[in-house]
Amino acid sequence: MQHVKQALKAAFKKADKPLLDRCITEQRSPGLPDIRRIQHFPARRVIRASRAFNRLHHWQYDTLHPCFPLFLGLSLHIDVLTANASPFPLMGLVHTENTINQLLPLNAEDMEITCHFSDVRLHPRGIAIDVMLTVTQQDIVRQQITSTYLYRGASGVLKQTPESDGAYVSGPEKTFTATSVMNFDAAAGRRYARISGDYNPIHLYRWCARLFGFKHAIAHGTHVLARCISTLSDATATGQHAFSVTNAFRYPVLLPSEMRLNSNGEESIEGSEVSEVSFELRDKQAVRRKQVVLCGRIGAPLQHIPANPRN
Repeated sequence: MQHVKQALKAAFKKADKPLLDRCITEQRSPGLPDIRRIQHFPARRVIRASRAFNRLHHWQYDTLHPCFPLFLGLSLHIDVLTANASPFPLMGLVHTENTINQLLPLNAEDMEITCHFSDVRLHPRGIAIDVMLTVTQQDIVRQQITSTYLYRGASGVLKQTPESDGAYVSGPEKTFTATSVMNFDAAAGRRYARISGDYNPIHLYRWCARLFGFKHAIAHGTHVLARCISTLSDATATGQHAFSVTNAFRYPVLLPSEMRLNSNGEESIEGSEVSEVSFELRDKQAVRRKQVVLCGRIGAPLQHIPANPRN
C-alpha cells in the first residue's frame, strides 16, 4: 500500500515551473528547501531486505552492501522530493550522480536513515539537486550518500554555458586492466521493482517505457551501480572498513543488453591503506560517443561527515 501511495504522490507532484524557470533565466538558485525525513528500520526489516538485495546483486559478505541504504531509503527520497515545500517534480528528474562515503561497516542491525536536501545549484542544463542520506547505527554515523538529480530547464530559458558539472569529472582516457561481462535481461527492471517498490514505468516493459519517450525499458540506476560494486568488491576498497564510491550516470542501460565492466587498480593512496580503483560500464553496441553509460572510482573515504546528522 505504501508503494502505491508513493507512486501516486510522484505522479501528481508538479514543479513550480514559473519559479524554476525564473531562477534559471536570472542565474540564481531557488534556495535550499528545509525538508528533513527520519526513519528507523528495525533489525528484522534490515535483515529481510538485505537478503533480497544480496541475492539480486550477488553480494556474499557479512557486512551490508554499500548501496543497500540507498535502496532502503528510497521512500525517504520520495517523501523529501514530493514534499509541499519542494519546488521540484519527481517524475522527469534525471539521476546523474552518487557519492557514497562510508566510514564504518554497515551491519544487519537496527538502522536509522535521515534524508534532506543538501545542495541546490545552477547547472548548464537546468538546476542540480543534491539529496543526502545519513545512515546511523548504534548512534554512530557510518555512511552518507549524496544523490544528484537534474531538473532540466526548457531550452528557451537555458544559458549557453559549458556542459560540465558534477562530482565525477572524467580525465584522460584510461587504460583498463580488467574486464567483466554483465548481462541485464528484459526482466531486470521488474525484479528490482519487486524488492525496491520503484515501479516507475520506464523500468518495467518496453511498451510502457515508450509512453515516456524511451525506445526500451531501462535499468534502475541503483541496481546498475550495485551490480558494478559487487563485481569489483574482491579487488577494491569495499574490502576495507572505510572507503568512498563516486559515480556518474552518462546514459541509461537499455533492457536487454550486454555490458562490459572495465576497471583498473591504481597505486595505494599516500597515507592510506586504500587503493584507488577507476571503473566504467560500457555498451559496445551503442554509437561510440554513448558507449560509456556509467563511470566512477572507489577510494579513500571523504572526511566531511558531521557528528550529529540531526543538527
